[in-house]
Parts: sequence; structure tokens; C-alpha cells
Amino acid sequence: MGYLKDNIVGYISRNKKWVIFLAVCLIVIFLSSMIASGIQSDGWKVEVTDLRDATNAGTITVTSYDEETDQNVTTEKKVAGKVVSGILFKPDTATAENPAPAVVFTHGYLNNREMQLQNAIELARRGFVVLAVDREGHGNYDNATNTNALMATNGLYDSAKYLYNLDYVDKDKIGISGHSMGGFTTSAVLKADNAEKGGLGIISAGLIQSYASNPDAASDVSVGFLKSVDDEFFYTTNENGGTISREWLSTETAKGYVGIAGSEGDVVNGGIYVNGVLTEVAGGEAASGAFRAIYEVPGIHPQVHYSVDGAEAVINFFYTAFGTPEGRDYIQESNQTWWVKEMFSFIGMIALFVCIFPLVSLLLTTPFFRSLAAKKKAAVVAPAPAAEAATYSEAEAQVTCDSAETEVSASPAPAAAAVLPAIDEPKPLKGIWKNLTYWLGAVAIMLFSGFIIKDICTEYGDYVFPNTQLYPQDTTNWVAIWAVVVALFSLAVICFIWLANTVFYRIRYKENAAQYIENPFAAAKINGGFVSVLKSFLLAAVVVFFLYLITFINWSAWVVDFRIWTLAVKVFNVGDMLPTMVRYAVFFGIFFTVSALFNETYRVKNIPDWATTLINVFFNVFGVILVVAIQYGEFGATGVMWQPEMNLGYIVIIPMIGVLAVATVISRRMAAKTGNMWLGAFINTMLFTIITCANTAASFSYVMG
Repeated sequence: MGYLKDNIVGYISRNKKWVIFLAVCLIVIFLSSMIASGIQSDGWKVEVTDLRDATNAGTITVTSYDEETDQNVTTEKKVAGKVVSGILFKPDTATAENPAPAVVFTHGYLNNREMQLQNAIELARRGFVVLAVDREGHGNYDNATNTNALMATNGLYDSAKYLYNLDYVDKDKIGISGHSMGGFTTSAVLKADNAEKGGLGIISAGLIQSYASNPDAASDVSVGFLKSVDDEFFYTTNENGGTISREWLSTETAKGYVGIAGSEGDVVNGGIYVNGVLTEVAGGEAASGAFRAIYEVPGIHPQVHYSVDGAEAVINFFYTAFGTPEGRDYIQESNQTWWVKEMFSFIGMIALFVCIFPLVSLLLTTPFFRSLAAKKKAAVVAPAPAAEAATYSEAEAQVTCDSAETEVSASPAPAAAAVLPAIDEPKPLKGIWKNLTYWLGAVAIMLFSGFIIKDICTEYGDYVFPNTQLYPQDTTNWVAIWAVVVALFSLAVICFIWLANTVFYRIRYKENAAQYIENPFAAAKINGGFVSVLKSFLLAAVVVFFLYLITFINWSAWVVDFRIWTLAVKVFNVGDMLPTMVRYAVFFGIFFTVSALFNETYRVKNIPDWATTLINVFFNVFGVILVVAIQYGEFGATGVMWQPEMNLGYIVIIPMIGVLAVATVISRRMAAKTGNMWLGAFINTMLFTIITCANTAASFSYVMG
């Protein structure tokens, strides 16, 4: 034990900088998550629980009209509650003696339960019981029925029944709400629950987010619609000859929803219409009866579930439907804390990514991975005196390296000096030809990566890579094809520039051409051959495993993950999803390998490493940013999209901007630490394949084969 202790203490002492760096990252993760948890739970006054495969049962007495007997018939029906995957928020004031109103939230297509956290947090801190659930084929809810994920509706109604059976829930005050395709599901559940047409009648209010639909709800049920001013999926309404989204409140369709069809004037934004009459309702108080309302908030479709305005509308609707819960004070709708929780979750995500750098530095000093560390410059170690040689242990040998420094200590060297091999130095950026080939190639790749998105998404993606049982994720398929196409184009550009440079320099410098020609594939070389490549793969696996170990532990402790809007590092069903992730990793591996090669090829001697990294980030993300900016710049200016058929495609690709930026930094730093591109390529492939696959939908059940 003493020997082991001495070795551990010695290891920490020799690598103090990286140990401290890693410890700081872990402390930031812990503290930011603890604060996020405190905000999410309203100072731990709301119990937050991750529900998986939870069931309960109850009954309801239903009175319906029988046309044959012309009498009301009373029957008792079963209410079977089930939550496959949900997050339950229970305020401390909700008890069996003081049951509280309850609301179920669900997400839109390609999203998951966490995308409704802003609404869950705000209602829970106001005393409502809240349940945010995954729909079938999304998040942690497997697509057991192999239903098209776009139309999967299972999950919401069963979850509302689950709330109904809880003794601390007011059975007369249960609401539902969903965004986008979750709005479609909300409409479908309101119709199915319609007590006037034989349903259970357990739903008292429903708010449809970002989906235009007539829910056919019972007359005693309050219904609201929440949409963005410029909503990609309200682009036209055929009933009104192509009215654009921002004009929707003036349409007869909208007027019909609130009961004022045929009248002059537009629907009042956020107005409460009771029996078609605009009614004033004080904040925190319930309307005098069932009502209709339409809320229109600034922004675009995916901002509804990630905006202060969107949350304000949700709070107002359920306050107006149910009033302030008993035992709680009214909190103004504009008083919101969810965004602070999101800020700390984002800080945690940054710290999680930063963990990669000290962790890799520490692992590169271990005996198994030490051979992967870069030898940045030749180092000579003088022979040790005989007395010292006898006591110098192999455990003390180490090589640590990054772009800024190289530390070398080794076991006793022979009398002749031991020289470590040096990495090839890049050439300086100077001269017209060098600048032309350097910048034009990068610009070509950048523009291609952005402007090819539409063709891949709308024309070739599904044709080349259709959904199957082995590759079940709807949009991951076309994103994978986009990644491969961009990688192959980048590879072609790099090869073309290499050929052009070879011809140019051979003509100009003849026998001296070799000193000017750069091999763009030099970064793929690795000392030790296949064994070192395998070690790089194992090192990447250890790093990614460590990151997700933190993620799962953090979730278990705080029910908090790491996210910013639709980009998230979240928990997932490992046994179900991991085999699918491995299959998709083949495609993303092609992209991140070529990207790592590109990041190393585009570096020059007279531009600092930090500036090179920023330049590479720019070229990797700006093509995507450009087409997204054109799409939404046009949409914001005119209310009409540049490419209407890409109303979903650009929403899907937006998180890739952050992924590409972070992946570039990881790639550059890992190359600096190892002297080749492989470790960065492997880490990016594993990490971002998992992130991508864990955050979208599947139209087939996950399989092992």
C-alpha cells in the first residue's frame, strides 16, 4: 500500500498543473449543476423525479347521453396511467389534503422531454404539479410500434391519466400542452378525451404550441394556441389564399378558433375569449368559464419553447385556466428563472468539454499511452551518473507535451545522446501562389458545406440513405450523408491543391521543389503504426466514457444535464441506443477524420496556433451560418422564407454550428498534444455521434443487430 501511495502522490506531484486543471473543471461542473438544480427545484421546494416505466391505475365516473333511451347513463371507467419516460415536478404544497392543478408537457418532432423544461420550471415554482414527457420514438421512449416518428402520438394521454391518479393532483384541473408535433398530439388528445363524445373528460385545458389545428375539444375545456410571429410551419394557410404567419391573427381561421368569425378586427394577441367575448381576467385568477385564446410571441418556430415570451404565454394560459394554486401567491408571468438554470447548464457543458484537455494530458503521461505524446522538438538527455542510474525507476519516466511546451525525462541514456524525432514544421504563408491555394481551397469547402445542405436534405438524403431498422433516425440519416459528401469534397479539394502545388513548385524551383511542397496527409502519419492508431482509439474511448460517466452521475445527483437550446449532452438508454450509435459513427467518422486532416493541413508557420484555430473554426462553420442567416434574414424581413422547403432542415442543422466549432478546437488541441490527427478525429467521432443520436427521433425500434 505504501508503494502504491507513493506512486500516486508522485504522479500527482509531477502532473500538478493538469490535475488542478481537471479538478477545477469538475468543481465547475458540480457547482453549476447544483445551482441549476436549485433553480429548477425552486430552492429544492419542488421534488424533481426522473420517471421511467411508471404506472398507476384509477377509475372515473362518466355520465353520457344515450340516444336510444334518451337518458343520461352513468358508467365507471378505468383510468390506466403510464409514463414511459418523464420528469415529474411536485411542489411541496401539493399534498393529498391540498391537491394542486397539474399539467403535462410534451415536445415536438426530433426533440425530447427536456425541451419543455422552461415551462415545467415556471409552472412548478408557482405551485403546479408538472410532468414533462417523451413521446414514442423520442428521447428515452423507444419506438416499439415502429411508427413514423413524425406522427407518433403515444405518451401524452397516458401521462395525463397518470397525473389524474395521483392523490396530490386536483382531478378537476388537469391540463396538457405540446410544441409543434406535440401540438398535434395535444389536439388529438383533446379530441379523444372529449366527454361530450364518449371520452373520459379528465382534461380541463389544453395549450397547443406552434401547430394550427381544430382540437374538437369539449365545450367546457379551455383551449389556447401559442405561435411565433414568424413560424416556419404557419408559412401559409390554404384557407386564406396563402396568408403568411405574421398575418395569421387577422384570418377567419384564427377568428373562428376564439369564436368571433366574421367580425371586424383581428384577434387580440393574448386576449381571453369566453363564449366569443373578449374578457378581462386579472393576473393569477381563473376565467369565469372555459375560454379560447391565441398567443403570438416574437421569434421563430423553435424559439417558442426557449424564450421568455413563450414561457410568459404558457404561464398566463394555465393561470387563467386554473387560477393560482391553493397555498401559493401569484407570481407575475414575467418573473422567470428558467433561463438562469439554462445558463448554468451551459456553463456545465463548457466545463465538460474543457475536461477533455487536462484528461488527455494526464493520460498521455501513463505508461500505456505515453508513446502517443508528441515530440515537439529534439531533446537531448545527458547520461546519468552511475549512482543515480541505479535508483532511477521506470515509473518516473514520462513525456508530456502540448503546443506550448515539451517536458522529457527518461531512463538512463547511453553515453551517446538520445534524440527524439521532431514533427514536420509547416511552411510560412507568403507569396501570391501560397495565399491563393491556402485561402481559395478553404473558401470553396466552406461555401460547398453550406449550400449543399438543401439538396441533401430535400432531394438526395432519403433516397441515398432511407430509414431502416439498423439506421432508424429520421434526420440523422441525411445529416450523415451531408457529412460524408462534405468530407469527400474537402478531400478532393485538398488533393487538387496538393497536385497544383506540386506542379507549380516543380516548374518554378525544379530540383529545389521538395522544400516547398507540403504533404497534406503528413498529419495522418503516426509513430508506431497500427498499434498507435489502436491506442489513440482506446484513449478516445476512455475520454468519452469519462465525459458520459460525469453526465450520468450528474443526472443521478441533480436531474440536470448539460445544454444550450437544442444542443445538449444528455443521458440516454445505453443498452438500446449504443449499437445504433456505433453504426452511425462509421459515417460521422469519415467526416471528422477528414475534418481533422483539414484542420492540420490549414496551418502555417507565421500564424500563431490560436489564430489558426480561429481561422479553422470560421471556415468550418461559416458556410452553415451563411445559409441559415440568409434563410432567417429573409424570413424576418418579409415573413416569407428564402427556401420554404427547408423549414425543418435548417432547424435541424443549427446545432451543428456549435458542434463544428467545438470539434475544431478539440481536433487542433489533440493534434498539438500527439503530433497527429487521429486522437482528435476519434474523440470527435465518438462524442458527437452520441450527442447527435441521443437528441433526435427514430421511426423504428432500436435493435442490437
